[in-house]
Amino acid sequence: MKTYFLMILTGLLTFAGYSQVSNDYVKVMEEKILLAGKAVTAEEFQDCANAFERISLSEANEWHPLYYAVYCYINVVFETGDKEKADAILDRAQAFLEKAMEQSPDNHELYVLQGFLYQGRIQADPMGRGMQFSMKANESFGRAAAINPDNPRIYFLQAMNLLYTPEAFGGGAGVACPLFQKAIEKYATFIPAGRLDPAWGGAECEVIIKEHCQM
Repeated sequence: MKTYFLMILTGLLTFAGYSQVSNDYVKVMEEKILLAGKAVTAEEFQDCANAFERISLSEANEWHPLYYAVYCYINVVFETGDKEKADAILDRAQAFLEKAMEQSPDNHELYVLQGFLYQGRIQADPMGRGMQFSMKANESFGRAAAINPDNPRIYFLQAMNLLYTPEAFGGGAGVACPLFQKAIEKYATFIPAGRLDPAWGGAECEVIIKEHCQM
């Protein structure tokens, strides 16, 4: 499962909101986002998380550095495989996410990230936590969809959860694949609201469809 959560952060397509921040900030963020997109190991994701944390200290009114710090910490959990450390890492991520939510209320991307973080919580105890945190994740995805139902990451992450849920508990490729297909359709038309806004998941979704959803 963790392999597919290595999201590639692609180049962002729009320039909305660009005038609100400095050229230097945007340039540094774009460089760090690209590095995060190339990260593979837990150590690489940790380095990226540290970089975004430092940026957040100097850009206290911006939610994007906090978003990507959280994103990297979640990937640290999926990559490290250390169940004992998972909660401590995600507790730190949660604190940054809550700060981002204070700065940018009702942001659908942040609710998607909250759902992703809940999915990370499952890694510490899949059998004991699967149902609880899957429900929490779906609640967060529902809040994101209420704000922007066209966000493809909602359906991509929901499908990922179903794909790795046993069929006996309502999961499996049969129920996940329609959501993957819906995500791909959303990716085809989705345009990030701003230059630094998230734009990940499409390539991974296509790979999964080819591997698990071909007739």
